[in-house]
Amino acid sequence: MKKLASLKVTVVLLVAFLVLTFWGTLAQANAEAAGYPASIAVDRFFDSYFIWALGIVPLPAFKSIAILACVNLVASMVFRMPRGWKNAGLWLMHVALLVLLAGGVVGSEIKREYNGFEVLFLNSVELPDSSGTAQKLKFYAADDSLGAEPANLDESVLLAGWPYYVHFRGDLPMSKDKVISMYKVYYDPFHFVPYAFMVLFLLGAVFHYVVQVRSARKSVAQTSAACMGAKIVPLLALVMFAMLMNARADEIPSDALVRFSVGRDAPVIVDGVVRPFDSFARGFLDDLSGRVTFKCGNVPYCERLEVRKLSAENVVRLILNNPEEAKNLALFKVLRSDVLEALRLPADSRYVSYAELAPSRNLLELYASRDDSHPATSEMKRLYANVLQYEAVKNGTAFSIVEESSSESVTVDENRLAAEVFYHKANFALIAFILAFIACLLASLNMIFRSRKLDVAANLACIATAGILSVLFALRTYVAARVPLSSLYEIVLLVAMLLMAFESGAFIFCKRRTFSLMIPVTFMAALLLFFAKFVLEPGDTFRPIPAVLNSSVFLTIHVFTIALGFAGMLLSGVVAHMALFRASSERTPLDSLLYGTLVFGAVFTMLGTLLGGVWADFAWGRFWGFDPKECGALFVILWAMLLLHLRVGRLVDTHGFALLNCFNVIVTFLCWFGVNLLGVGLHSYGFQGGTAMWLAIFVAVDVLLIVLIERLVARRS
Repeated sequence: MKKLASLKVTVVLLVAFLVLTFWGTLAQANAEAAGYPASIAVDRFFDSYFIWALGIVPLPAFKSIAILACVNLVASMVFRMPRGWKNAGLWLMHVALLVLLAGGVVGSEIKREYNGFEVLFLNSVELPDSSGTAQKLKFYAADDSLGAEPANLDESVLLAGWPYYVHFRGDLPMSKDKVISMYKVYYDPFHFVPYAFMVLFLLGAVFHYVVQVRSARKSVAQTSAACMGAKIVPLLALVMFAMLMNARADEIPSDALVRFSVGRDAPVIVDGVVRPFDSFARGFLDDLSGRVTFKCGNVPYCERLEVRKLSAENVVRLILNNPEEAKNLALFKVLRSDVLEALRLPADSRYVSYAELAPSRNLLELYASRDDSHPATSEMKRLYANVLQYEAVKNGTAFSIVEESSSESVTVDENRLAAEVFYHKANFALIAFILAFIACLLASLNMIFRSRKLDVAANLACIATAGILSVLFALRTYVAARVPLSSLYEIVLLVAMLLMAFESGAFIFCKRRTFSLMIPVTFMAALLLFFAKFVLEPGDTFRPIPAVLNSSVFLTIHVFTIALGFAGMLLSGVVAHMALFRASSERTPLDSLLYGTLVFGAVFTMLGTLLGGVWADFAWGRFWGFDPKECGALFVILWAMLLLHLRVGRLVDTHGFALLNCFNVIVTFLCWFGVNLLGVGLHSYGFQGGTAMWLAIFVAVDVLLIVLIERLVARRS
């Protein structure tokens, strides 16, 4: 039993969890690609005790590893963990893990899921909210897809709450006078387990920090990291949580008049929401061509006007006022050569016009109606949707203009509309990227010339970058009337701001700091800003968000805390590169900073993931479901826990610890961006195309850099 308490066993179990999480996530994508639900892979890897490889070889699945981890935890608490009230926090955290693992395994055996359906027959087609007659609500087991055996569930018991939890899934119109209301019912007596884990673990972590960490004597590097966290993070949190929580969506009547000559900030109605004309036009052109301006080339219309490019709003005006001229503009970007061939378009054309697409429109519609997952079909669907959008603009049905005569019945905040147009015109993300790049360049020069003036100039550029990004977030908050943390674009900007705030705070508040660390920190921030501006930024950056993203305050807190966690993980990876380059057999302030940033990243990633579970419980009716995005966050946490246990158990030296931490950046990026490429799961609103190439290039370059540093260190030794 004593051998089971070994940290080596813990490390092996963490590696097993990592492998299963990675394997199970890919299996979900493969299942959906093959036409099966992702839940099949979830059941096989995460809700089973064994994985039958090749149908005959049993390999331990998630539940088996969880049971072994429980044994390891109990043995550790009996034989290895130190006693005394000062270690109560450590004990409480391990008890919390035991509650989570044991409660999760037992709860999964007891939990049952049911699908509920209620058919509502409406008395009036014109008034769907009118009274109607309904069939009795019926429930079926989740695995009873044919509805063969109704489950005997008493509605009075369901309404009473625990151990049943009812989640309304929405209404599904079946015909003009028939609607099906859908419900999900969970029988889960152990529903409280993740909440109990969260309370116990956080209490233990706070107690351990106050008693053991804060009271201990800190090194210079630890003091630097502590002063940063104490001064910057709470301030950012206070600002974020003080922001308004309601999404901007002004409902207006559908009978507003239309006129075709409008200014950039003129209010228009798009899907029942008031937007500036400039934002609609930018989003429209970006959907069609991936740009917010049109490069004219040899277009006769542009030659007559003597212009080289047209703004998005001028493109829309041209389509409305002169469709014969507009149909010859090569606005539609085609991403696949086989699509060009199938539609009989020029093989060497990357952009085609509506006039070129028109002869093949019926063929395009036919291809787009196919129900398969072939990449060419997906491109046909995208192209056909853009054709329909173009035709809606041409016909004047894509948007409506709010006339002055109707202004009394329409709520229009002209200041917000003007601010939205100003945001796009100011191009804050581009300015921030340029400043971050300048800061990185000046910091690099400072390493050569060792000039105080260069150091001050580089840090002023960092402060300016953080300031510009702060203005960006303040303006986005004002325009959207919500915390701007609902898209990958906004989260990447936030992480870049946190990195620059770290360096700026170190320069302002900390007397001693690691100057060489500024180069990789500013480079990472510049890289993220480049990615946000040139890869992630949509044409219309203020499109209304899905309702699920504006459902709970827990979502905002979840996104902010997990952004802090990812920033910490990235920072620890950056520090690790420097620590590996300076390879030393003894612990240095840089090694202490590496440990501190890793702990910071792990804690906030775990906290953000738990808060995400609370939000998911409110939004979807379950705390955790091994969704690919959730698995990505879990992988980051498991990776951080593996590194911390290797260090605590002295299973690796300082050099090995730095080498492993160098992969923190790659792991975080793969779990942050790479999971999006799978296109699987409930987090589909967060998926972003076009990142695969950039992510592959970054991973390849960083791996090459780590190998080069390792070889350089080997030669020196």
